[in-house]
Amino acid sequence: MQPPTPIMRANNWPTMDVKKTTLEDLEAAEAEQNGTDSYNETSPIDAGNDHAQGEAAWDDGGFDDGMGADDDLGFDDDDGGAGWGDDLDDLGDEFVDVAHPSKAQDEMAGLEDVTDDAFQMPTSGRPPAGCWVANSSHAADHMAAGGASSALQLLNRQIAASDYSVLKEAMIGCYLGATMSMPGIPGSVSMQVPLLRNDAVGNPGAESLPRNSLKMKNLAAGVRSGYRFFQGGKFNDAKAAFGDVLTMIPLVVTDNRGEANEMKEMLEISREYITAIRIKGAMAECASDPIRSTELSAYFTHCNLQPSHLLLALRSAMGTSFKHKNFIVAASFARRLLELPDMSSQKNADLRVKASKVLQKSEQMARNAHTLNYNESKTFAIDCKNFLPIYSGEPSVKCSFCGSSYADVEAVSHKVCVTCNFCAVGVETIGLVSGS
Repeated sequence: MQPPTPIMRANNWPTMDVKKTTLEDLEAAEAEQNGTDSYNETSPIDAGNDHAQGEAAWDDGGFDDGMGADDDLGFDDDDGGAGWGDDLDDLGDEFVDVAHPSKAQDEMAGLEDVTDDAFQMPTSGRPPAGCWVANSSHAADHMAAGGASSALQLLNRQIAASDYSVLKEAMIGCYLGATMSMPGIPGSVSMQVPLLRNDAVGNPGAESLPRNSLKMKNLAAGVRSGYRFFQGGKFNDAKAAFGDVLTMIPLVVTDNRGEANEMKEMLEISREYITAIRIKGAMAECASDPIRSTELSAYFTHCNLQPSHLLLALRSAMGTSFKHKNFIVAASFARRLLELPDMSSQKNADLRVKASKVLQKSEQMARNAHTLNYNESKTFAIDCKNFLPIYSGEPSVKCSFCGSSYADVEAVSHKVCVTCNFCAVGVETIGLVSGS
């Protein structure tokens, strides 16, 4: 590899000398000879006389009427010209001054009627980033255009986002995924080429929209990873996977209403699983408290989980309540467990036998050893901060984005939600915007 050879340039570059042709040299010589001859036709003496005559002409006004200085022409200086004014009144508007255009204006006026089909420089249009911002109200499109401030403002206005640190990675991905770098010729810089999502039938021009690096398949992959970790008991990994889904959802642009509904469903799934995992962690912390552990195991079963995962939750709650001699709720969990479709499979035969025995024993005992804050016959939401039931009619407030419920309205209002970790609680907004 060798560096490129520099181009040597003269001092007068780009102005280069242009040699005259033979014809131009002949014409210049003839013009110079004619100028010399005409100059020599007048002698210096004649030139001096002409100059003297010119000065004499300016002294006396340029004419001689043969009258002396003392001759009186009959003009009276005291009249002030009053008698002459009426002689010009009969002329009307004949001598009114008319504004004459300048020479430059006359030349420009002559060009107005000239039609020229030569090339004309087109007016500069709007850059792609400007079109993206003008054509969309989605935060992902604004971030793709490099408008981080407008994107954050949209997120704040739409879903009350207040802590943007967890969104940093996803937002940078939106910006980097909207353009590609095309290398140029050696020694030149690369060109940034915008990637469009609405150019399938041609260049959209001013209606262009950027291509988004985050798509529905990314959300689906995150949910599947969370399911797999949850099934294997890796609850921390499952919580991280569902948390990533929550951070990606505000920056995904859907193409139709079906995708929008699917994305909202993934939002609810992520919220329910994160709440369930947090309750599972609280159960481990208070394992020595029979009342609280039984209550938390009961709340755990009311999270909207997949049937296979709900089976695991009911099995855990049935064992915890039966161990602490809360037979009424143990019987309830056993009945719900036996009603699941998966219990009819051969792999769950042993669990089906155990659930039947627990139900039979609990129905015989028919008492709870403790007073529990749990009523399965009433519909309730779970307080995501204190893990307590919020029954219908009780005051509560929700997260503006994920919908997590909280009972202590004054304590959590305008505070960051503990489920999604970036949106404020109790702020009335328009909600999630999924399309551009």
